Amino acid sequence: MSKMVTLEKWAESHLDPAPSPATLRMWARTNRFDPPAQKVGRCYRVDEHARYCEPEVPVELPKDNSLVSRMMRDHYGTQAA
Repeated sequence: MSKMVTLEKWAESHLDPAPSPATLRMWARTNRFDPPAQKVGRCYRVDEHARYCEPEVPVELPKDNSLVSRMMRDHYGTQAA
């Protein structure tokens, strides 16, 4: 298993310029690291060889109340597109 480092240390070695700590925490909360970051105590840690992944494009949910649209809303949440 690889070494786990703080988000700030990961950003220093992978990004130039490094984003703010608040942005890095938002990325960790929204699973934008592969493998995902882990919260240890009050701070997030990420594998030193992790990579940043862009979020998927939001899915357009149907506006009707059909079974398929209800299932899609349950899966993707009501916030999609």
